[in-house]
Amino acid sequence: MYKYLIAIILLSLTLTVSAFTVYKKVNKDGTVTYSDKPFPGAKKAKLPPINTRATQPIPKPIEVEKPEKKAVANITVLSPTNGDSIRSNAGELNIRIGATHDAVDDYLIQLLINEKPYGKPTKNTTFALKELDRGIIKIKALLQTRRGKVLAASDETVVYMHKASINRAR
Repeated sequence: MYKYLIAIILLSLTLTVSAFTVYKKVNKDGTVTYSDKPFPGAKKAKLPPINTRATQPIPKPIEVEKPEKKAVANITVLSPTNGDSIRSNAGELNIRIGATHDAVDDYLIQLLINEKPYGKPTKNTTFALKELDRGIIKIKALLQTRRGKVLAASDETVVYMHKASINRAR
């Protein structure tokens, strides 16, 4: 049994060696013909050793830390719009706020009228104001947490409150 095993190993070695044998023939016109099989007039060619190189290891991908996704908060005064004229002898003004926050549903809206807080922060998005004085009314809304941290602020909306006057022109 060992004889067969040795014979198989020797045979496989000779086959691999013969697989690398190259035959060369220089023709009468000077052209050269190469082959891996012997052919008439060809001689074994002497080739330089095969140029081999160990493969480089595959580099590990660089892991880049992703920045934390910041929560998006937005608040706007939907109505009235900037520059509106409000005619109300009672000084009434209805305000509608649009607010979004994608991280939590637990936020409050603080309404500012002429840069001063109007009431307490609330979940309501509509406000009915009464007894406002005539003149310029500046409206701003803040989106904040229950602890008072401001998440977003609206642009300031300016409206003009008009009331009938008792004074008559002379």
